[in-house]
Amino acid sequence: MAPKKKTKTKTKRRLTDWNKFVMKLKVENPDKKFGDVLRLAGKMKKQGVEITKYIGAKTQKAVKKINKSMKKVVKNLKKNKRKTMKKA
Repeated sequence: MAPKKKTKTKTKRRLTDWNKFVMKLKVENPDKKFGDVLRLAGKMKKQGVEITKYIGAKTQKAVKKINKSMKKVVKNLKKNKRKTMKKA
């Protein structure tokens, strides 16, 4: 009988702040080539844009928008529930 081979499983590495920054810029500029996005990211870094603050600010804005829209949906649901209860 042949011995069984052990297979190594790779764990995924966490993305660095630089990778997240470049990915965020690519999402914001879908019409640009990836090379152009990298050049833009490099320029922004040289100008002193702090990558972690940039990513954090964008993330916070998205979270605020989502929370705001969720509150509107819940408010509308409550309003509709009251209307149906009055009719019944």
